Amino acid sequence: MFFGGAVNKDLEKFAQILAKSIAKMFLERNAVHFSQDPSWQKKLIIEYAGLMRADGMEKYNEPTFISYINYFLNAKDMERNKAIGGIVVYIEQSYVAALLKLLRYPLADDEDLDALADCCGTLCNIIAGAFKTEISNAGYIELEMSHFTSYRNRAVVGVPFHFDEREKMELSFFIQNQKRLIVDMTMGVLPKR
Repeated sequence: MFFGGAVNKDLEKFAQILAKSIAKMFLERNAVHFSQDPSWQKKLIIEYAGLMRADGMEKYNEPTFISYINYFLNAKDMERNKAIGGIVVYIEQSYVAALLKLLRYPLADDEDLDALADCCGTLCNIIAGAFKTEISNAGYIELEMSHFTSYRNRAVVGVPFHFDEREKMELSFFIQNQKRLIVDMTMGVLPKR
């Protein structure tokens, strides 16, 4: 279901901050350069039962791992699961091990689906932490961050988001000219410090 709501006028600015923080993290981790500049586009949030739909098969049309992390204005909002925003990371199942190897992260068993989901979650956590830092560096308040939640193919129950928002940004990152990482990001209006 599509719905009406607010539009965060800084959403594109947050997409730029996220893209730069991911590119920086890849460079710092193993001097990985993307084969083209990250691209992003605004998309409507598809909501069901108060949660945002996240379906990896819509992104890659093959088995995909999905991990998400939510942001909160404060600890009280986190206790109530009242998200102000979030990121959702999508990686093709067939590429998770290669991506982690590229970034010099250990992988215990590349055929263990639970281990691959945890690896995707760990990458999501690193991306989310870097993004949180860059948001703060841009003059916004310090956000609280949830632990990651991971799924294979579809976030079955959906992803919490700030219900006043109706749009998200979809960012795509290319390695060796192939789309290898997709990150959805939604963010409500954040107060400045």
